[in-house]
Amino acid sequence: MKATMTQSSATERVLDIEVPRERLDKIFDEKVKKYSREIRINGFRPGQVPKQVIVSRFKEPISAEAIEALVDEVVKEACKQNNIDPVGPGRVEKLDNEEGKPIFVKAIMEIDAPVELKDYRYNIPLNPKPVDAAAIQAGLDDIRRQLGQQTPVERASQTGDTVVARYQKIQIDGQDQPLPQYPVFRVELGKGSVPELDKALVGVKVGEVKDVSFKFPADYANASLAGHPSAYTLFIEQVVEVKLPEVDEEFAKNIGYADLADMNTKMKAQLEENASRQAREAAWDEAIRKLLDSHPLPIPKARIQNYVHHRLDEMGHHHAEGEDHGHDHSDLEQEGELQIRRWKLLEAIAEKEAIKPTQEEVDVRIHALAQRYNTDFEGLKASLRKNGKIMELREEVKAEKTLDFIIGYKAS
Repeated sequence: MKATMTQSSATERVLDIEVPRERLDKIFDEKVKKYSREIRINGFRPGQVPKQVIVSRFKEPISAEAIEALVDEVVKEACKQNNIDPVGPGRVEKLDNEEGKPIFVKAIMEIDAPVELKDYRYNIPLNPKPVDAAAIQAGLDDIRRQLGQQTPVERASQTGDTVVARYQKIQIDGQDQPLPQYPVFRVELGKGSVPELDKALVGVKVGEVKDVSFKFPADYANASLAGHPSAYTLFIEQVVEVKLPEVDEEFAKNIGYADLADMNTKMKAQLEENASRQAREAAWDEAIRKLLDSHPLPIPKARIQNYVHHRLDEMGHHHAEGEDHGHDHSDLEQEGELQIRRWKLLEAIAEKEAIKPTQEEVDVRIHALAQRYNTDFEGLKASLRKNGKIMELREEVKAEKTLDFIIGYKAS
């Protein structure tokens, strides 16, 4: 077998392979022998069907199997000869199988482009938001609302009440929209994500049909709705008054603190920790943007497609390999390219700087998860080991350590 390699792009290698015909003939003969032992034909004893009978009846499908097996073998051999580590099965662009002549195969294989690191030490300062009395009060108010006593009322709604409403009609930009699968929503007046809608629902009563016109805020979480004029027709199902508990010694003890002083001290510390974490994450985001901008790393299409299929599976859209439903997944492809570039760049930096998570650091993360889910540390750790998730956790810790290194952050 002869194989030559040429480079068509940073992520593609072209293999031109010439294979002696005798090799295909050998594979064909082996398959004929196999089928002569396995195929049952009336008039012949099992395992004793003559080869010429097998060939006369099944030559075409056996030939197709033989050429497929040959191509698979020689492509793998050619990759090994040329030190190619493909990221996918590749594709056969040309196959010449003329009787009496050598077989010619032209295969396109995708590989990972080498990562060429440039400057990646950015030393981005952290700017955590200060935790003042207002921030502590806001945190307390959130807890009070969670513990508040909810009582349905017949009076008109007021700011602070929760209104339960059912969609009867939805218009966006003057166009009727289908109602959601679950057409009932709850909103705490004064705390909703659409202030105009909150304001319009002040003063409504149970059983009332309310027409509401408003514009979604420019920074609305759903970008497809942000800034768009809308109109709802709503049936008011319930108005709920929320009576908030008083902040006193009993309240502090009910939520797990020794007393009011202990609550204020620990809440402030927790809010400061959260602010620091948010500042770190903001610095990480800035570092990733700089890293991606300065490292235009090409990503093989096979890796992007694998990412898209994985995300579709996560969302419940199960496609068989190679199956195409004609849907546009360009958004997932762009997401995949960025995520894979991010991962490869962080991996390259971690390898160069010998950044690895310690077992203690991984255990700290598992302890945090165990506390969050109110479960046993050792049991959770054993479960994570069993289902392979502990490796994902290690990779997550390694990525964060690498990002901390990039931004110049050192834990105190």
